[in-house]
Amino acid sequence: MKANNAPADALVVHPLSPSGERWTDWLFSVVWLRLALFLAVIHELVPWLFQNPRNLLEYMDDHQFYTWESANKLTVLRYHQLPAWNPYWCGGTLGVAAPEDIFFAPDNLLRLFFDVGIARHFSVILGMVLAAEGAFRLARASGSSGFAAMCAAGVYGLNTIFPLWISNGFFNFIVGFGLMPWVGWCLIVGVERPAYRLLGGFFLAWIFLSAGTYPAPYTLMLVGVLTLSLSVSYAKRGPGQWRKPFESAIVLGVIFALLACAKFIPLMLFLKQFSRTWNPVEQFQAGMVLSNFTVLHIPVLVLAGLAPLTRDRWSVIFTIAIGFFFVMAMGDFDPLSPYHLIKQVPLFKQLRSPERHIILVFLFVSLSAARTITAIEDFIPKLLASLLARKSAHELPVALRYAFVLCGTLFVAALFGPRFADLAKRCAPSYATVLYSFEPPVRFEQQFRQHRGNRRDGHVFPSINMGSIYCITGIPVPESPALRGDLPQEEFAQDPASATVRRVSWSPNEIVLDVNASRRARVIVNQNHHSHWRASVGTVVSHERLLAVDVPAGRHRLVLRFVDRALQASVAVSLVTLLALLAFGAYASARWARAWARSLRTALLSKPAEETTP
Repeated sequence: MKANNAPADALVVHPLSPSGERWTDWLFSVVWLRLALFLAVIHELVPWLFQNPRNLLEYMDDHQFYTWESANKLTVLRYHQLPAWNPYWCGGTLGVAAPEDIFFAPDNLLRLFFDVGIARHFSVILGMVLAAEGAFRLARASGSSGFAAMCAAGVYGLNTIFPLWISNGFFNFIVGFGLMPWVGWCLIVGVERPAYRLLGGFFLAWIFLSAGTYPAPYTLMLVGVLTLSLSVSYAKRGPGQWRKPFESAIVLGVIFALLACAKFIPLMLFLKQFSRTWNPVEQFQAGMVLSNFTVLHIPVLVLAGLAPLTRDRWSVIFTIAIGFFFVMAMGDFDPLSPYHLIKQVPLFKQLRSPERHIILVFLFVSLSAARTITAIEDFIPKLLASLLARKSAHELPVALRYAFVLCGTLFVAALFGPRFADLAKRCAPSYATVLYSFEPPVRFEQQFRQHRGNRRDGHVFPSINMGSIYCITGIPVPESPALRGDLPQEEFAQDPASATVRRVSWSPNEIVLDVNASRRARVIVNQNHHSHWRASVGTVVSHERLLAVDVPAGRHRLVLRFVDRALQASVAVSLVTLLALLAFGAYASARWARAWARSLRTALLSKPAEETTP
């Protein structure tokens, strides 16, 4: 058996279709039908995602991410500022430059237009749909049939890792890993169609901007594996052809770097100053890695194991990728292990939790199984033609071809559909658990002030315009021991006899104070100090790691601003790149629309050719 290797947008010949196209290829080529099916399955298996839309999870990480996203929304909509500084967390810390901040991600627009809780619910649904659709497209790009690609979409979109991440509040993982197969799809199609390289760069930038601390480096590994594999395959086509996959990957990477510049440069500066250290050596036995697969996945694993027997290049590529990422998921079990070696690379050295590589194993297992299903699907019609003494399946009557495929489709759907849904529910009980038990925070308008806080319920404070001092930090950012909650004034003189301080206005990135100093005085702000703070009068200093300003004697209008020049320049680069891509997309769309209109006009105005008689 040898499966077809045609790209996703090419006509895949099937011997039972009079049009030369597989029945399932035609059926599942309707994108809206696929999306409707994906949504229906998600609604059936994860009904609680569509309930209590404003509620939060019980796990404290969800409260932390909710706090940051609420703080970003307040900064933009109430104060009309870029959330460069976040005063609501840990006594004040960097905002958009923080590794887990998602402000620049496209799906963050949902947080700005809708309630944060509703947007976070929707982002999970969006991520799961993206995962399924991306796996479908990647399977089709590797030549799998429409039916096989839908199977791959189900295996990857409903993998057993997503429920764990959802229950922990890692919604950015769902979106990031949902977009990962899209990058692979754009890379493959972009080898022959350069416009897709730009789209792939956009998807990779989206992954990175959506707090892609893990999805982004994992996607880079995916790109590396596919690029090397495609290069070996293209080298057989002629001199210099091996470069084409690398060209696709390089253009994709350049677009990613330019679009993600708004986050990438500030983040690198942040990590250089506050590196994320992780000392424990993590290693896992093969059995522990395999435990992520359930009874439901046994047929999938068998089909994936049979894929190399099809003698198909994609099956070989996917099988090698399964082995590589499975070993990566086993962690740092040896100084020469892939995980240990890759952690020596600067951009990857801060990774931890190697078992998360199992998500890539899920992806390639689903793709490999799809190759076997495609080979079987192409073999059965040939067997039928042989049994009916026909040279090929094309010699069968048209009615018989359609009747055979239609009856087969209905039989498989009736036989396995209910059983698959029932088995999926029994093998993935976490998908059927109601998790959203915390009610949304109550809103209350008041002047900003710091509170002692609560590391588990930090989500309540931005809504009442208060900062939480007691918090969680994934990176050891400096937090002043002099921070205090519930002070009568958030801005005050170190020596009350030296000056009086009155707040004129407050916003996350700008504080305006009226200072009347009888002599040189130090004005203290109850927030952490950072080097990006600038003062209109006096000198910004660190007072026990608190933000402070030494002002001269006299009456002053003291304006404190948080100014990050590197962030501003990076945002400008990303914005210009985005506008250029939008302009190119509009130009390409206009050309396509004009060409389509011309062809339609020609078809309507042309006269049918006159029949000739012998």
